[in-house]
Amino acid sequence: MKIKKTLQMFRKMKVLNAAFCAAVFILIFFFYCSCNKNKDKHVYPEPAAGCAFFTQDYALPQTQSAQQLSEYLSSEHFEYDLDGWFFFGNLVDNAAPDDIMVFFIAVQRIEMSYSGFRAPVVPAIVAFSNDSLGKYEWRGFVTLDMDSLMTVTSNPWNVTLNSPFPVEPLITMSLISGSMGAADAVYSLTADIPDFNGVRLQAEVQLCDRLGVVNQGYGSASFFPQYLTEEQRAQIMGSSVRTVSNYLEATGDPMSCQGSYYYSLPLMDVEQFSIKLDDTISLSNGSDGLMWMDYVVQSYDQRASEVFSNASWDFYAIQLPEANAAIMVIEINSATGSLPIATLFRYDSDRTLNSARKAVHSWAINEIDIYHVPGTEWKSPKSGLNYAMQHHIQLTSTDYSADLTIKMVREDQEIVIDSTKIKYEGLGSVEGTLGGLPVTGQAFVEIQPAGGLK
Repeated sequence: MKIKKTLQMFRKMKVLNAAFCAAVFILIFFFYCSCNKNKDKHVYPEPAAGCAFFTQDYALPQTQSAQQLSEYLSSEHFEYDLDGWFFFGNLVDNAAPDDIMVFFIAVQRIEMSYSGFRAPVVPAIVAFSNDSLGKYEWRGFVTLDMDSLMTVTSNPWNVTLNSPFPVEPLITMSLISGSMGAADAVYSLTADIPDFNGVRLQAEVQLCDRLGVVNQGYGSASFFPQYLTEEQRAQIMGSSVRTVSNYLEATGDPMSCQGSYYYSLPLMDVEQFSIKLDDTISLSNGSDGLMWMDYVVQSYDQRASEVFSNASWDFYAIQLPEANAAIMVIEINSATGSLPIATLFRYDSDRTLNSARKAVHSWAINEIDIYHVPGTEWKSPKSGLNYAMQHHIQLTSTDYSADLTIKMVREDQEIVIDSTKIKYEGLGSVEGTLGGLPVTGQAFVEIQPAGGLK
């Protein structure tokens, strides 16, 4: 009897030992695989201080809630080299609705270095054109970001640029109602800026945002890459899905100082506006139109400065109001090559944790084709540069395809500040197809020629 029990205990011990050995083997196997996986995974350095970078967590303040994103969009960020608000689009005159009008206004802070000293310089501009003018009536100035000349408050949002002389503010941008970045928020833009002859360009524009803020970039903080290294490009183009977003999400590459935090309000309805000269000459007034706003935060390290020293780009802010949709297309040409990006946003887009809308679709690098239509060039009498008056954009994919033609509404939409600061930016009409269905709309086009940005 004792022998039988001993044999039974021995058999049980053999089973337990076998199970224990199997468990140890499995643990060793997974530990080995994990070590090899971590060994193969590229370890990226921590992002440099003051640089925008890609992230998928929610450590950055603008990623955590709609309120914090609103505060972020309403503020300056002195830890970075650049931030600014850019509004652009069209106005529709009540008395002459067929007279296509273009309007834009921008305020930007840039940290500049002078003989070892850094100063927050603020270039600002307001511009208007219509058929009767045939060109821009514009005013621009440069000031410093100091209390007497510029104030920015975030609750509610207000940006005021003052003249050093005791007169009315040169520019104001403000939130009238709602929350910054939220749908149905109402904004006011005003300008009262003299030229060298003292002739004042005065503008008052009120806007209502129908869509709310969108993430132009990737990850939780809307990081928007502006150039690729040779290694990054090789990995993206060697993958089955040739999108920058797929590469970033798969690798976790922070791309430190290779881009910006980039947000847009792409569908803003004009509620009322007035454009005048010297309080006496009315250029236009009305209660219709469509605008777009960009908000960008960025820093440039030495590498980025070298890459963009002679950069050029084609930028298209495409608005399809009847479809409640917008497409942003850009192709950036820098010292590291070309980087095309195209993203689609709609009223039913998903949102990130901070309530910003995500792109419905992002096209792969090899799915984006941008053409300047031959034979449509206009030569500027000021700069001598040639600009295409028609642009053809083809975006191909199995889920979404787009075939769009953009025709500029007038030839002279060039801004020449001096020989080192030249840019073509203006309005174009849009016709074509999206997802096989016909669409119409408008596009604000920005052509930055090489050598025209210093």
